[in-house]
Amino acid sequence: MEPQDADISHSILDYLVRHPGAKDTREGVINWWIAKPCPDERVAMEALEALVARGWILKRATSSQPIYSVNHAQLNEIREFLTQNRQTK
Repeated sequence: MEPQDADISHSILDYLVRHPGAKDTREGVINWWIAKPCPDERVAMEALEALVARGWILKRATSSQPIYSVNHAQLNEIREFLTQNRQTK
């Protein structure tokens, strides 16, 4: 993972740990879940999709656009990852 990807992923996960009920579209993720300013929307979406692939973020298809949310079954693992990540910085 590139440093910019890692920062974006960390920002997304940190937001979701603080707001576990959050559900949003691509635009909402970029505008609310990522610390401002979002450096590159393409990189942000790649980071988000990597978190989906890892199983930490759920992506639900709707008739208009996907909705993203945290995988509540993975919250403890996400918290542990964030704690370890903060300690290594």
